[in-house]
Amino acid sequence: MTPETTHPQQPNTKPFAKVVKRICEFRSSGSVLDVGTGEGTHALFLASQGFEVTALDVTDEKFAKIAEEAKQQGVHIKTVVGDVLSLDQLGTTFDIVICTSVLHFLTADKIAAAVEQLQQATNPHGLNVVSAHTVKNEGEVRAHLFAEGELQAYYKKWPMLYEWEGLGGPFMTPSGELMQKHRSELIAEKPE
Repeated sequence: MTPETTHPQQPNTKPFAKVVKRICEFRSSGSVLDVGTGEGTHALFLASQGFEVTALDVTDEKFAKIAEEAKQQGVHIKTVVGDVLSLDQLGTTFDIVICTSVLHFLTADKIAAAVEQLQQATNPHGLNVVSAHTVKNEGEVRAHLFAEGELQAYYKKWPMLYEWEGLGGPFMTPSGELMQKHRSELIAEKPE
């Protein structure tokens, strides 16, 4: 069964970032930090696949809903309030660190520090799974839209397991809006 067909009747547990679905191609278990978890879609999916998941967001506003959905699915997700610029305060590292649709909300002067936090929060041979909106999203107003190859440049010393830039497939936002965005995505493995 592929990650796309794992929960065909439960759209809230189906990841909308295709890069998250690819994690199962490279790892079948381990600890995961989902940075900027929001509705917990990716966290719930990975917990259902047997990963030990910590969901982090800047507010605990959605944590009760995540806990309820996790209980319904028979999985456990640890929730933590924090942000991408202070991952070192967690006092632990993870086998997989996910950061999708977060970095483009930071100003350009904070991107390098945020990526460094993602990398430092990752165990040796662990994965960083990152996606962000690109400059090809004409008219989109975000603090920082990534140029072609910019995201990958932060990982030039990490073996690249997967990388892609282009127009992503349609996805449903938490508010129910159907969207498509140009994205830059990668899965990179931390060297020893």
